[in-house]
Amino acid sequence: MIWNIWWSFLRFVSLLDDLTVYFSIQLGRCALLSFPILAAVLILRRGILRKKIFLKGMVWGIFLAVPFLGKLNLFYDSRWMCRLFMWWNDLCMVCRPARYGYVLCMAVSAAVIIRKRSNLHRMLHHMEKRYICGQEVFVCEMAATPFAAGVFHPGIAVPAVMIEQFGTEELEMILFHEKTHIRLGHLWYYLLWDVIRVLLWPNFLLSVCMREFREDLEDICDQAAMQEGGMDAYEYGKLLIGSIKILQEETPGGTAAFAGEKEYREVRQRILRIMEYAPYEKRRVRILCVCALAVLAGIFLMIYGNSFPRYVKLMDMVVTNDAEEYWVLKDSGMLRKAVSADEEKVYIDRAAMDVVLREYGIEDSQFTLLFGGYEKLPGFGGNGNLVYVDYSGQEERLEIPYEDSDVYITARILKMI
Repeated sequence: MIWNIWWSFLRFVSLLDDLTVYFSIQLGRCALLSFPILAAVLILRRGILRKKIFLKGMVWGIFLAVPFLGKLNLFYDSRWMCRLFMWWNDLCMVCRPARYGYVLCMAVSAAVIIRKRSNLHRMLHHMEKRYICGQEVFVCEMAATPFAAGVFHPGIAVPAVMIEQFGTEELEMILFHEKTHIRLGHLWYYLLWDVIRVLLWPNFLLSVCMREFREDLEDICDQAAMQEGGMDAYEYGKLLIGSIKILQEETPGGTAAFAGEKEYREVRQRILRIMEYAPYEKRRVRILCVCALAVLAGIFLMIYGNSFPRYVKLMDMVVTNDAEEYWVLKDSGMLRKAVSADEEKVYIDRAAMDVVLREYGIEDSQFTLLFGGYEKLPGFGGNGNLVYVDYSGQEERLEIPYEDSDVYITARILKMI
């Protein structure tokens, strides 16, 4: 009983180690690839997409595909890609601190983000609730800009000073802006961005560029809120400036505080973009969204079609003798005829096996045979089966009992991930 428990524990530890190797290799590659992809996004948003508010926000969606790039055939088929990335593959395979370090830093990054989100939600639910303009809101005593938080049950927080000094029309517009964030799914986008930051944590620029990401979503929200709320650019910009002025007066030192941000930036640029507002056709924006989703789906299909499958069954076999010499028996029709197996026994056809042994120059009458298993990535796999073969007799067909490694749950988990 104790032995079975200990054996199960060792298999579980082995599974964790294999998963660490598997994911650290892939995500490390994705993190390296994310640097040029981020550079391209920043160039596009500051270049040809600078005044394309909706396209500029949509281009960030490319990062949804980045964590899935780690199994591309390109990493092994292209010589220059091998030179750029194979060092990381080898490091994760042989160096435990490297692969465990990657996973540990992922866990730390996730813990930091979860803690920040939890603190924000805890703070939100400790605020006073009040109905304003027919909407239940949380009243914030701090001089913070209005914000929405919570993915499944979003809530809106408005500073008490704004409630006291703004009229009904201004408060309605403020609430409408935050509800637009919720309706457009921006709170989900922030969550997905946090997940990407965790998975690709070596790219610290993803955190640095959080401001640009928020800025683009804020611009989309401004455009949608002005159009659907029926407020012109002048009134909208005036409301923004008025909000800043109120918060500055309430904040010691004259600097407004903003939820999730340490300081206020890009105010002038945002107001200028608001001043450039022009009504847009909703139908055209919907078409853009459909096209963006189609492009993203095409990218995922392209990645899937050019990546290694979940696993590849290994058909080659390995023969090892007592002198520790080994031969790799390549998959062939004759080898499959010579060696077959079910869940309990290995069957060796002597006539066919004689042909295979002569082909490889193997003269030993006793040897071990390694067969089966699978490969998750080139050079990384498992679940092989080893049997001892006594070939000195005259049986036409050998039947050798063995324990199939595929029966273990840990093996099936790794195989199917």
